[in-house]
Amino acid sequence: MDNVLYIVNPAAQGGSGAKTWESFRAIWPAPINPDQIIITEKPGHAREIAAARNGCDIIAAVGGDGTAREVISGIMDRQGMKPRVALIPCGTGNDIGREIGIFSVKDAVAALQVGHARSFDLVRIDSSHDGVQRHGYGFLFGCVGFSANSMMRPWMKRLLGPKGAYFLTTFLQIFVYRAPHMTIRTGNRKFDERIYMVIAGNAEWVSGGSMRMSPGAITDDGQLNITVVPSLSRLKIITRLFPRIASGAHIREPGVSYFTEKTVEVHSNPPVIVEVDGDLFGKTPASLSICPGAVQIICFQSLVE
Repeated sequence: MDNVLYIVNPAAQGGSGAKTWESFRAIWPAPINPDQIIITEKPGHAREIAAARNGCDIIAAVGGDGTAREVISGIMDRQGMKPRVALIPCGTGNDIGREIGIFSVKDAVAALQVGHARSFDLVRIDSSHDGVQRHGYGFLFGCVGFSANSMMRPWMKRLLGPKGAYFLTTFLQIFVYRAPHMTIRTGNRKFDERIYMVIAGNAEWVSGGSMRMSPGAITDDGQLNITVVPSLSRLKIITRLFPRIASGAHIREPGVSYFTEKTVEVHSNPPVIVEVDGDLFGKTPASLSICPGAVQIICFQSLVE
């Protein structure tokens, strides 16, 4: 059996991380060495551990998509050979788990026992955070501009679920957000106007599988699916654009550009929020680029073949 390091986020999904870990240990058929278990103590801790811990073939992230993203970013920070990633999901949306066929603790146990891995692309994000340049990696998407997450509160997901919380925070944010002037460069294209938001998608579905944010996106094709949404009236945003994201029809709205590219650079006045996989990450200026086949993730054999 490969040497596995378990990074456990007990605070995931409002404190369900610890319960998920106990469920995994109850199902796992062998004792787990305490030296192979590290409990995170703060935001960013999983990334620090994954970047520094040596002697492991697999790093298992016990938590939600945010924990998985931290572990992936930590592995990408390493020099030389990089461990494979395993997911033991307990997040609300579990979007990364959906992409690799792992929907439950039982799925995670089965996948980890077999140990088959597949290469996936990542989105690298370079942006500013409190005046300091930083970088990180996302599996699902990067987004610049409009962000419903600035309105998100933990109780919303618990009470309304991922889709309900998304719609509520989106509705609230629409009334306070003003599209800034952006300069966007990507391949041979340039946009220089007021832009509502830019999405660089790696996965097709997000928000617990309820939002088809980047139609046709494939997590191992070496491309970003980029959506550029121009400044629109609040009425059009509420009645046409956002209601169509669930089906993916938003990309056919007048003025919306949708195409594939490998890198996109965004400057804005004033600076606006940069998101990665649904979490706030920094502010513009920002660069988002695809990293083809950058990470190996344990998944079911049917997804490996």
